[in-house]
Amino acid sequence: MPSAQRVKWARFRVGAVVVSACAILATLVYLLVGGSLLRERTVLFLFIPDATGLGPGSPVRVDGIGVGKVTSVALSGSGQPDRVVKVILSVDRDHLSEIPKDSIAQISADSLVGDDFVDVASGKSGEHIRPGGEIAYQAQAELLKTLDLAQFDKQLRTLDAVLSDIEAGRGLVGQFVMGEDLYHGLMQQVGEIERGARAAASTATPAGQAFYTDRLYRDVTGALADFDKDLARLQSGQGPGGRLIHDPADYQSLLQTAAALRRSIAGWHASEFVAADGLYTEWNSRLSSFIQTVDRFGAQPALSSSQVYDSLNGAAKQLVDGLRDFRRNPKKFFRVQVF
Repeated sequence: MPSAQRVKWARFRVGAVVVSACAILATLVYLLVGGSLLRERTVLFLFIPDATGLGPGSPVRVDGIGVGKVTSVALSGSGQPDRVVKVILSVDRDHLSEIPKDSIAQISADSLVGDDFVDVASGKSGEHIRPGGEIAYQAQAELLKTLDLAQFDKQLRTLDAVLSDIEAGRGLVGQFVMGEDLYHGLMQQVGEIERGARAAASTATPAGQAFYTDRLYRDVTGALADFDKDLARLQSGQGPGGRLIHDPADYQSLLQTAAALRRSIAGWHASEFVAADGLYTEWNSRLSSFIQTVDRFGAQPALSSSQVYDSLNGAAKQLVDGLRDFRRNPKKFFRVQVF
């Protein structure tokens, strides 16, 4: 027979296994019910016209967040078309403050073949719904009711025409799919682009020389080296700029020249013509006298009348005519008439 100590040890092991199994079972049950086994729950009501796809255990969500489940779906016995089915919702009491009084519930699905759930859209009221309260229901628009079949048929015909054009090789897409001309043209353009890129990459072109040779680098480096040499000559005092920077004699000479120029300008400003009005008044008086003399000369009868001009013009014409006659027949003027 086994000893008493071994029997006690065996009983302890059996008890430990049973306790562990119960703990594991309790954990699984807690996880299966969504961790809400010990939460305080309350009941809300929802009346809908049709319960197709909705049953006990369906989720209840507020703005996409799960707050409970459907516990019962049954006929309400009401004669109103939109209150045929009575749905009892089991919601966590802690989430009642997140459901305003004017919230609206709809029956939705995650996908076309997914299970339905109660989707509550929270309202804007400052009061939240009370335990045992009713959530207003708003039906969703059905697809077949909102779909314009005539418009859908028109779109299908347009799509069929486009596909027919593609199969017949009409249009750019049809030519590209069914023909080879557009493809060959596209390949030719790609080839031209490739040849252009190769030409640009060639070292025989300026762009290729800039990218694949050190010519541009040497040019830039040479320019920078020359600039550095110029700066070095300036710093060492070579050239006019260097002497001006390092030799104070040139700087002093420049200052003296500037001072002499300033004195000349100051002397010109201090001259009588600029500083006083006497010389200006005298010049103005002489200019006015000259203008009056010119006006008197212009007012003489010889200039204001055309009589003197006409007399001089007539005398000049007679002189010209006499000279012309003398040149043509000079003997005429050397004849002597004897009585």
